[in-house]
Amino acid sequence: MTDTKSEVPAVSLAGDEHPLTEEPITPSIAIATDPLEADETSRNVWDDDREERHSPNHPLEAATLSVSEDNGEWEQQQERTLLDEEGRPNVSRTPSALSLQDTKLDTDTSHVKGFQNAGDSSEITDLIVQGEIPNWLTGEHFTIGPGTYDVKYTRKVEIDGLLQSATSIFTFGHWFDGLPLVNRFDLNGQRNTITYRNRLTCRRLIEKVRDHHGYAPKHPAGLFKTNSNQTVLVKFIKSAPKASKPDAEPCGARVLPSIPGIDGRLFCQNMANHIQELDPFDLKPTRVLCWNEVNPAFKGYNSCPNGQFDVESGEYINFTMEIGYRTTAYHFFSLSDRNPKGSVIASVTAPTGYVNSFALTRKHIILVIFPLLANSAAVKYAWNESILDSFSFYPNEPTLFYVVSRANGQHVATYRSDPCFAFHHINAFEDERDNIFIDIVTYPDATIAHQLTTENLRNPASMEPRRLACSEVRRYKLGHIEEAKSIFAANNTMVPSTSSVTSRVSSMLGYLRGNSNTDEEQRVGAIGSGWHSWMPTASYEKRVEPSLELPQVNPNYKMQKYTYMYGLGFSATSAITDGRIWDSIVKADLDTKSIVASWHEDHCYPSEAVFIPRPGAIREDEGVLISVVMDSARATSFLLILDASTLQVAARAELNTLIPLSFAHGSYRLRN
Repeated sequence: MTDTKSEVPAVSLAGDEHPLTEEPITPSIAIATDPLEADETSRNVWDDDREERHSPNHPLEAATLSVSEDNGEWEQQQERTLLDEEGRPNVSRTPSALSLQDTKLDTDTSHVKGFQNAGDSSEITDLIVQGEIPNWLTGEHFTIGPGTYDVKYTRKVEIDGLLQSATSIFTFGHWFDGLPLVNRFDLNGQRNTITYRNRLTCRRLIEKVRDHHGYAPKHPAGLFKTNSNQTVLVKFIKSAPKASKPDAEPCGARVLPSIPGIDGRLFCQNMANHIQELDPFDLKPTRVLCWNEVNPAFKGYNSCPNGQFDVESGEYINFTMEIGYRTTAYHFFSLSDRNPKGSVIASVTAPTGYVNSFALTRKHIILVIFPLLANSAAVKYAWNESILDSFSFYPNEPTLFYVVSRANGQHVATYRSDPCFAFHHINAFEDERDNIFIDIVTYPDATIAHQLTTENLRNPASMEPRRLACSEVRRYKLGHIEEAKSIFAANNTMVPSTSSVTSRVSSMLGYLRGNSNTDEEQRVGAIGSGWHSWMPTASYEKRVEPSLELPQVNPNYKMQKYTYMYGLGFSATSAITDGRIWDSIVKADLDTKSIVASWHEDHCYPSEAVFIPRPGAIREDEGVLISVVMDSARATSFLLILDASTLQVAARAELNTLIPLSFAHGSYRLRN
């Protein structure tokens, strides 16, 4: 196994021409504005119509022509170019990045500063690249993650009989709840250049939080674990129906450069059935829509933020959740350029579970329901409580595998296995005998979801248990599929369902009185002891022992037998230290069941490492991994590009600003 430190070749400065134009580049300095510090005098920062200054003819914006008769200003711009007329480094300019040796190190080198507010800027920054970007790597890389955790607001308090203003802070309580920051990187491997810009995409919601002193979403799955600071009466207040403003819905789980059938070039998604379209150049939100606006048949309050692309058929496949009493209908649908309005593939009735991802093979869709299930008969969930406040983990219930045939659009089999929990599927495929294999990053229970609260991440000493829950990579086998279909056909009426109006009213009254209704009696009433005993068992084996998260594979190897997976892991020190989070990027060989390469640098914490395959590649691991890494010692972040075969550093570029750590998913678009 190789363990790679981030030693890089000599600095290679960007050229004096932009990678997509022939115009000279003027380096820009990003001035960040923190929403926590915004007040009445600075709210113009959040004005969508404010005037923004841009570099002319930049690839992130439409081409414009700017003519100035001030020759002095032009000369100053010439001095600020990265190279002089002879192509040598222009040492007279003010450097846009400090050398690592000259940077003062912070004594706090923990991950804590990765969970604070970030600012954004309308400026486009040209980054200084250290190392060499592969020649073929030309395109855009998008990432998304939390940018705003804390919003400061003023309220009236009575002091000595007088009303006075006091300042308070509303805090989003979970890593998954922070309001999103979208980052765009333009990479040009032929010219070895990277440009960068970012944007907070929920400015209107920030103002709403400030005005209302909290946030109570009007739909389920709007928050993962946050105290809304709002009265329960808000649930009953019905305002006139109106479309959401583009920047009023937090869509921070995934960013996609395209969705078949939907006009637009950049989209963000959340679990609450929202799709936010962004202008791909300035990242400004332009509209927000729900899946039932794409097709009325795609009904439900919730959706999966991690839909899947079938590159062979050109389909985008996802599902919506129509929440019922104790059970939910999961409506799987397909979109493609051939069928832009899409169609429903199948509907599956199953317990109301937290489902962040699902499995896709050439022949089947597999919905995996872990026993993190809605409590209080799903009343709390339907009434828009945070997910972790309305779901409980039931260790006596199985993990269920619902198998849907893509050919005939029917739920054809159901398997069961030991209780566990997971955020992410890795890959799935069938063998020549039609056995289905599903690789998942699993946990023994849902402890990990509770550990990732803002409070725990900012105060690691308070985390319980003290160490982050360990995961393992499991390969599940759903064997004898034809036999399983016959068993399902004979027993599919034995699906848990309850229609007791009395019980529902009881759950509702208990919720209003503040009762949790999460005891085992409630669970037995919903599912029933042993109701699943007729189901065949999904066996599994461990494929990777060390704890990994945010898995990645070569997208060209989806739905087929593969060897390598990538993800975030722990260094040797952090693995045995309390309160640590992932601080390494690792490569695992699933055939040999071993870690074959890793990247780690002291005091650095990567976000998701996205695999970008080399066009025309022959080897599975031929490509690069790209990650935004926080350097805690220097209180800044950098873009890291690794050779996917060795995890050696190909290039890095300092951002000169700190980007909060992210558990969300980015994407890329290569240019031909």
